[in-house]
Amino acid sequence: MVTAIILASGYSRRMGKNKLILKYKGKMLIEYTIEVIKQCCFLEVIVVAREEEIIEIGKRNDLKVIKNENAVKGISESVKLGVTHTTETDGYMFFTADQPFLDKDTINGLIYEFKENSAYIIIPRCDGRHGNPVIFPYIFKEDFLKLEGDVGGKIIINKNLEKVKFVEIHNSTKLFDIDTNEDYEYILKLEENNEHV
Repeated sequence: MVTAIILASGYSRRMGKNKLILKYKGKMLIEYTIEVIKQCCFLEVIVVAREEEIIEIGKRNDLKVIKNENAVKGISESVKLGVTHTTETDGYMFFTADQPFLDKDTINGLIYEFKENSAYIIIPRCDGRHGNPVIFPYIFKEDFLKLEGDVGGKIIINKNLEKVKFVEIHNSTKLFDIDTNEDYEYILKLEENNEHV
């Protein structure tokens, strides 16, 4: 079984405000992530957060919520907290919580690939671009615990390229993430025009 870890304690510096509580179609971005994760079969779901609003959302959804007191140290703190508070698991699936179009079929496809190749890092890819969420086998636990500063799983991927399996995603919007105000304006325009992806 796989554990879902939602990394929700970043500072959204490129946005200038906490992007995870931005609204799309009446719901916060993090709520989309939680909803889709709850439709899938995970051993447990962990939210690593620093803001009370996000912590409360996690608790309301009966998730295991870990407060990140050292978020200022960078993403490595979130990753380490998530991994440390996981019960015995086969793998860790890391979610960034800024992908409103991520669906259960995409998540389940990645989990299926991991079950078939449980010693490999499973990464979604579309048109040659890698995306999230990514699944890491349990064997990388110690590597995660050694991370320092504003680095996450990418450094582990780059050191273990022979242990990577890509899953091709044929609709790029499934992996679309919101990093900038322009990205957010793009999805609001979709909403305004009543477009679906």
